[in-house]
Amino acid sequence: MNHEIGLLLDIEDRLKHHYVPGIGMAVFQNGNMKVENFGIMECGTNHKITAETLFHACSISKMATAIGVLRLVQEGVLELDVDVNQYLTSWCIPENKYTEQKKVTLRQLLAHQGGFVDSEGSFGILQKDDQVPAVNEILNGYTRYNPAPLQVTYEPESEFSYSDGGYCIVEQIVEDVTGESFDAVMERVIMAPLNLKGTTYLNPYKMNKKTSAGHDQRGLRVEGKRAYYPYLAASGLWTTPAELALLTLEVAAAWNGSFHSILRPDTARMMLEGFGCDKAAGLGVFVLQDNDEPYFVSKGWGAGFQCMLLAYPRLQSGIVVMTNSDPGKPQNEALTGEIIRIIAKENDWPGF
Repeated sequence: MNHEIGLLLDIEDRLKHHYVPGIGMAVFQNGNMKVENFGIMECGTNHKITAETLFHACSISKMATAIGVLRLVQEGVLELDVDVNQYLTSWCIPENKYTEQKKVTLRQLLAHQGGFVDSEGSFGILQKDDQVPAVNEILNGYTRYNPAPLQVTYEPESEFSYSDGGYCIVEQIVEDVTGESFDAVMERVIMAPLNLKGTTYLNPYKMNKKTSAGHDQRGLRVEGKRAYYPYLAASGLWTTPAELALLTLEVAAAWNGSFHSILRPDTARMMLEGFGCDKAAGLGVFVLQDNDEPYFVSKGWGAGFQCMLLAYPRLQSGIVVMTNSDPGKPQNEALTGEIIRIIAKENDWPGF
């Protein structure tokens, strides 16, 4: 691909400029993929980033969660537009004046329109020596991640409010309905069928040697090397750029009519349609259009890591960029966005 020469000339300098120890990226064009890796897994070491290095996907986890839920919908295990309280057994959404008007559904939760607003400072990382809480403990307000019981605070589908709490409910639904752990279900419906051998929900106490350490905006290791978010559906995924790109290509192939994808064509198109009161809100992703060319975006940003995915389903093209650095600023101001703009410009992708 023609992007490779220009990127290779200055990437090491850009890593130093942004204090980013390491980066992995996967560029796909018409379904063909090129993977590139630069830098190191951990500051002060010579362990280089490779194609097998795992990065924390952070909130890109929500895209994978949406795909997993849609797989369960295809299997007839779940429905998108029914009251989710009929699925919940270990916790339920409290009824109030907002739920009297409209019940909370899975589709609303996946599009951040379920009526939930995360309180300031909530949904942080697991603290040292803390036990990993059960999801229903988080929902009940028993933990620092969500210090008050989760409840609907506006009429569902009337507002957009980005909510980790809403995705905790999705996680609890999956576990209550299947009787399995969330990570086991995701392994069965996504990782195993696609042979994504690196993609996983890591136990914080049993890190893989291929897992990158996280770093702050000065390029220094974060405390404990890696942060762990104990709510997997929202922020628990660890993966490689190549495997995240493969998952994205599955969605694109289905969107284009392939019946060999893990999603059906109608399901993929529904995932990439704007929903409810915010037409940029797809299911687990954000959907946009420029010059009649649709594309979707997913971003992740947490302690020690930042990443971003940009994909054009009709073109079956796009890019995944993952860094082992929290730059302290959003993607469009960081190395993540800088690289995506370069690649998008060189490939004449609209919108960037």
